[in-house]
Amino acid sequence: MSSNHDALHALFHPRAVAVIGASDDDTKHGYIVLNNIRDAGFPGGVYGISRRLTQVNGIPCFPDLASVPEQVDTAFLAIPAEATIQAVRDCAKAGLKAVIVGSAGYAESLDAGGAERQRELQRIANKEGIRIVGPNCNGIYNAHHPLSVGFNTAHAKRQKPGGVSIFSHSGALFDAMAGRLAMAGGGLSLFASAGNEADFSVLDYMEYGIAHEPTKVIALLIDSLEDGARFRRLALAAHAAGKPVVALKIGGSDAGAAAAVAHSSRMAGDAAAYEALFEASGVSVVRTLEGLMTAAALLSKYGRRPGKLGALSTSGAGASLIADRCEALGVTLADLAPDTHAAIDAQKMFSRIGNPLDMGIFGGMRRAAEVPALLMADPSVSVALGLMHSMNPWQGDPIRGALAKGRETSGKPLLIVSPGGMPDSERESYTSRGMDVFMEMDILLEGIGAMLSPPPSAIPEATPTAAPTVPHRQLTEPESLELLLGFGMRAVPTVECPSAAHALSAARAVGYPVVLKGVVEGIAHKSEHGLVRVNLTDSQALEAAYAEIGCPNVIVQKMISGDMEAIAGVTRAEGVGLVLLAGLGGIYAEALGDSVMWPIPVTRAAIAEKLATSAIGRVFASPRWRHPAAAAGFVDLLLALQRAALALGDRLEAIDVNPVILGAAGAVAVDALVIPRG
Repeated sequence: MSSNHDALHALFHPRAVAVIGASDDDTKHGYIVLNNIRDAGFPGGVYGISRRLTQVNGIPCFPDLASVPEQVDTAFLAIPAEATIQAVRDCAKAGLKAVIVGSAGYAESLDAGGAERQRELQRIANKEGIRIVGPNCNGIYNAHHPLSVGFNTAHAKRQKPGGVSIFSHSGALFDAMAGRLAMAGGGLSLFASAGNEADFSVLDYMEYGIAHEPTKVIALLIDSLEDGARFRRLALAAHAAGKPVVALKIGGSDAGAAAAVAHSSRMAGDAAAYEALFEASGVSVVRTLEGLMTAAALLSKYGRRPGKLGALSTSGAGASLIADRCEALGVTLADLAPDTHAAIDAQKMFSRIGNPLDMGIFGGMRRAAEVPALLMADPSVSVALGLMHSMNPWQGDPIRGALAKGRETSGKPLLIVSPGGMPDSERESYTSRGMDVFMEMDILLEGIGAMLSPPPSAIPEATPTAAPTVPHRQLTEPESLELLLGFGMRAVPTVECPSAAHALSAARAVGYPVVLKGVVEGIAHKSEHGLVRVNLTDSQALEAAYAEIGCPNVIVQKMISGDMEAIAGVTRAEGVGLVLLAGLGGIYAEALGDSVMWPIPVTRAAIAEKLATSAIGRVFASPRWRHPAAAAGFVDLLLALQRAALALGDRLEAIDVNPVILGAAGAVAVDALVIPRG
């Protein structure tokens, strides 16, 4: 089988293209796709395959691929799903490198026949060497070749060539994305509709885009990923190549997580796990389609600008609005350096200096002429935003001149938002000075947030240790604790006891007060089943508790206390892989809903940095927290869980350690649950 790169190069740069199922009915895909290829200006051969027709709008048609007078590299199959399997085999025999299967009726359908058809496509790709786009997709586009093979409205348009490649599970949104990209001033490089991914996946297109010279930015619209670890490696490769990646994740339902046994799996919903993966991978995340294309356009023009935002407005209300929307959207405003603050403060007539700046406090542009340049020269500012309204020349020209000077002297992007719009001539007065103008503040801030995103973290070296054999069932608490102790996790002293007499002996050994827990195979959350008794201070209380639990097999633990309870865990997130989780814990861990996550593997420094942003981290940083060793101890515990996860690998579904007692003793696990995969 040819390599991904060779097949994708033939797909996006074919010598000749065929449409199998060519039609003279202008409502059929066999007509639409054939004409789109020709009308886009494709320089190679364009052919229809039809037993009935000899031409469609002057495009020659032949009864089969063998009759075509030149070698065809790729074809669009505009035929029903039932006929596609044999057609793909015929394409392989004819030497085609790739085919685009546009029809539905495969794994997305509810019948078993559709799923089997998709499996057969995969078998053909593996055996015959031909590569498959789709099925259930609407095609591809290469704006530089030019090549348009598809039936979306955007395929019928001449897209402006540029640096943004869009790889999407949705083909139906191509026209919306292409149109919005053009509105934001960007140009298209490549587009691929991944569909059901029977063969080529979004990750394959992403990998090709990294090596594709005209591509400067990779924009992803994704339902899910097939391999989170591969995505992370590709994102680092894209960063090394100077090609930012921006992603919009759709379909973030947590219905599957809600049914999970482990607390960690229920807390680590689909969307949160993907966000953790994107953050570690240095991938900018947006929430809207408009934001995706605006971010892609800005990244294509200006590249990544890690840092913070400097902002100004013609009014105090405008400055407050910018601050409010930045906070809501997670865009960080720069804290101005003392020298910057002093220099700007010397120009004001009244009020206070801040970021965003209210230009009205300077009493006119005579005093404010240097203010934009001073703001943009601040070392913390990497991008600037100006909220402007339409103005008469006598009012607007001095402001535009001051803004332009700031942009020119700093060399930093200055983006203008004008929610009320402005005449074309006034817009040109900004754009001619190198300032792009937008109308929607939130969408522009999404794009700015993508520009400010920090670079990816390096993937740490991870050499798994050998793991002991685990049963093909949920481990009991003593089994789970014993397993995790072997990876260096600290836990409260625990003794498993098969009788009341053993429990009494164990309690004397560990020292009262103690906790008694019933051990029942298959029960994960013992409190919900009345299997836990705490703060037992003597033998009489222990004997009574043993009788109440009514379970012969129990564990006895030393009763310990602390100032805060946490949860630590590992879960397998579909499409992402194993993720490490930490948050506020105890029996209300899910109700509290405070958690942070990291894709595995992760470094100690990355754990500590992100943990500091959580509720637990804020408590650790509080002057009222009296146990400095607890923070380091909690990170130690998380790293022990990571070692266990790496060792168990594909055998692991989830780990819960809940609660972890944080206090004078550091971080001590009290309860644990290990769930093998399957």
